[in-house]
Parts: sequence; structure tokens; C-alpha cells
Amino acid sequence: MRFASLLAVLWFSLYSLPVAAQPASSPLGEGAAVAVAIEQSVQRAIERTGPSIVAIARVPKADGAHAAADFTFNVPTLEQPAVDPTDPGYVPTFFASGVILSPDGLILTCYHALDDPRQNDYYVWWQGKNVRATVAAPLVQRSAAVVQAGDPWTDLAVLKIDAKGLPAMPMGDAAELRRGSFVISLGNPYATARDGRASASWGIVSNLQRTARPQPPEAAGDAAVVDRQSLAEFGTLIQTDARLNLGSSGGALVNLRGEMVGLTTSLASVAGFEQAAGYAIPIDEPMLKIIETLREGRQPSFGFLGVEPSDTPSGRGARIARVVPGLPGDQAGLVSGDVIVAVEKVPTNGAAALFRELSRRPADSDVELLVARHGPGGVQPQKLTVRLGKKQLNLSKPGFSQIPEPTWRGMQADWATALPPHQLMFSRRRFDADLAVLRVDPDTPAWKAGLRPGQFIRSVDGQVFQRPAAFYEHVEQAEGDVTLEIVGNDGRRQKVIVGRGEGE
Repeated sequence: MRFASLLAVLWFSLYSLPVAAQPASSPLGEGAAVAVAIEQSVQRAIERTGPSIVAIARVPKADGAHAAADFTFNVPTLEQPAVDPTDPGYVPTFFASGVILSPDGLILTCYHALDDPRQNDYYVWWQGKNVRATVAAPLVQRSAAVVQAGDPWTDLAVLKIDAKGLPAMPMGDAAELRRGSFVISLGNPYATARDGRASASWGIVSNLQRTARPQPPEAAGDAAVVDRQSLAEFGTLIQTDARLNLGSSGGALVNLRGEMVGLTTSLASVAGFEQAAGYAIPIDEPMLKIIETLREGRQPSFGFLGVEPSDTPSGRGARIARVVPGLPGDQAGLVSGDVIVAVEKVPTNGAAALFRELSRRPADSDVELLVARHGPGGVQPQKLTVRLGKKQLNLSKPGFSQIPEPTWRGMQADWATALPPHQLMFSRRRFDADLAVLRVDPDTPAWKAGLRPGQFIRSVDGQVFQRPAAFYEHVEQAEGDVTLEIVGNDGRRQKVIVGRGEGE
């Protein structure tokens, strides 16, 4: 039931009460008191969080020049001249919402709202204070924004503007939401929040762990398989009946305490129906860790267990059909036949649910699994702690970040689990190694030494490293030749000496 409907019922109840039933201390009656209390809660939540919402415009770069250099861009038609974005009459062609993360100008929004940063510029409007006036009246400010990082898997991105003293959004926990929880949506529908005032709508949480519709491939035949290109397609979204009009993506879904519990992300209209269903990315502990990585200008990485799960007949838990030797699941003690009931106390009812929860956790993080194992005495519950590897994601859209993935002498080393699955499953049967070569650029020292993608790194100068960060820390300190012991897909071990490059 929407807030408006709820209030209507309360007011109807008010005027339906007999006169004798209305308390003497409240001339409007008990129904009005409840309605006013809800109204005041909504107003306080909007007052607390509204200033943390910004309007975002995406503007295609001008041909042959950077659009930020001048205001000769975004011409809707050949007849209509360009206008200044600071002009109140200016309406962006592409627009979205954003949430202030920090006083120094970090802005959270949706990845899909930004498209390709190489082809677009971004502008942000927010409400500041007019320090030049005798009274601190609101002043709408506009700044060019730079993309810190964007991740297509979670549909999250972070922008940076040159600002100080911005009101950061208070963060809540989406894990506390239930169906029927009251929520408020704040955003920039139809680019109206360029005046510095976010638009608000209200409603309830219609459901949780909703699945987004998969995006079809750009060019595919009838027999093509549609791969899931985002975490939301495995069922992580909050569904709400709060009105989310065009441009609300990247806005905030807040609770009545004035805390952000979701990032509004999409509409799902159904043919023949006028009302669209609104969705939001849940803001909880795993998502906050991902956001922190994006704030740093880095690409996030996601957890990988190394098992083949299947659904159970009862629908409770995910049964392990196969454990790949040497991978995190095997190292944690999982065996075929185990049923993973929960990940970090979150139920995993089916293979997709297990995949979803693991894919929300960062790589190299310790995760507690609740496992049901069949033994001589029957089914015994066990708790296992696993250190997740890194998932290999083959997405149609790339991520972007200010800080690129590290390389050394022309090669990129990473978790072995980040290799393509077919290569990983075949090779790891013969040996155990935590690191692998993911990429080698031609005509570099690593290439000339014989290193190729898919090789596993057993040791570096006689030392074994289990994490990419430790590997890079060691090799970056090396001034001369570095000896790597590698293993190929055929299981053959060899030592490779990687020399210095020119100018190194």
C-alpha cells in the first residue's frame, strides 16, 4: 500500500469516528494523530537526506575537442543552438541522479547512467550556500565531474567533483528491510533537480531479492544464449512501489530514519500496464565494501569458490556436485555431496542463490559457510571458513577506473581463479598454484622471456606468493633479472628469467 493510500485511509477513519470516540485533547482524533506522525517522519527523512542528492548530466564529447573546454555541445536539433548548462532553460539529453558520499565531492551513481567515459563528459548540480550574500541563501552550483571508477557487474560508479563541505548521505543497512517497510525515493526525474532540490516519492518495499531481466545480446540469433551481465540478474534488487520516473537511476532509497538503504537503478514497465515497478540496489555491508573500492579509483574483484553447485529437491541450500582440486572450496574442506545452507548467515536456496552471495563478496575475503554434511550419524551441520578467490567475469561492457590493473615488465599476474573457467578446470587437476599469468603484451621483457597467458606461477626467486599484491611488491623492488618458476597447461615446470626493459 502506498503512503498516499495509507494516509487516505487514516483520514477516512478520522472522519468516520463517532464524535464521542475522539479524545478531548485532540480535536482531530486518533487517526489524524497517526497520519501527522507519519507525515512528520517522512518530512524529517527528506530534510535529512535531500541535500545529499545531486543531478547529473551526461554530455557527448564534441568532435575533435573536449566538451568541458567550452559550452558548444548538446545540440538537440540542427536548428536549435547550443545552450549553457547553467541556463535554467537548459535540459540535458541524458540525465541521472547521484548521491554524495563524502564532503570532498565523491558522488555515487549507476554505471549504466554514465555509459562510456571516453566519449562523454559529466556535470553535477547540487545545492550549496551563497557565502557572498548577507543571508546564507541556497545557491545552485554546477561542476564538471571526473569518473573515479565504474563497475558493470554491480552497476555502481563513483564520480569526483571539485567541492568541499558537501553533506554526505547517511548510510543504513538494507539487510534490515522487510516487505512492507516504508521507503522514500529521492532523485532527479526528468532532470528537474538541477535547481538543487531533489524530487521525493514514497511507498513501501514490495519485495526483496528481485531479479532484473537479462539484457539481450546486441546481435544474436534465436539459438544464442543470453549471458547474465550483472549481479542484479541473479536476484539482488529491492522492489518498491515508490514512483521512479526517468532520470531516477542513481538516486537514493531511504528509510524513515533518514538513512540510505538502496540506490535506485531501473524501471520495469509491463506492456498493457501504466505503472512501472521500481528497483534499487541494496546498500548493505558487502555493497559498502565495493563502493569503498570504487571511491579509491580501483576496480572491485568478486569472490570465487571453485565448486559446481546444483539445486536440491527440497529447495533448501545448494548441493555441491563437484569440488575442483586446489581451489578455495577444496582448500576449505568442502566435498562432493555437501549442501551449503548459508553464506555469512544469508540463506542460499539453490545454485543461483549461492552464486549470488559469493559474487557479492570481495575476492580474498574470509567467508563463513554453513554446510550440511551427510555422515554415518546422519546429517551434521558444520561451519567452514573459506578464503575466496577471484571470479573471472566475461562481460560485454568494460569497467573503468583511475588506477589501472597492475602490470610488471609487460605481464599481468593475478589470482589463478581469474583465468577463463575452461582453462582453469583443466589445468588445476595436475598441480596447485595460487597465481597465474593473465596477459602478456608483445615485445615486452615478459614476452621475450617466454611468458604467455594461462601459465601458472609457482614461485618467484625461490619464494612462493599466494596473493597478487605480494607478488607485485616483490618484483617491483627487483632491479635486475627475476626468475619465475612456471607451470604450463601440460603440467610441465620450467624456470623463466625475466630481464629489465629499456628505460626501466
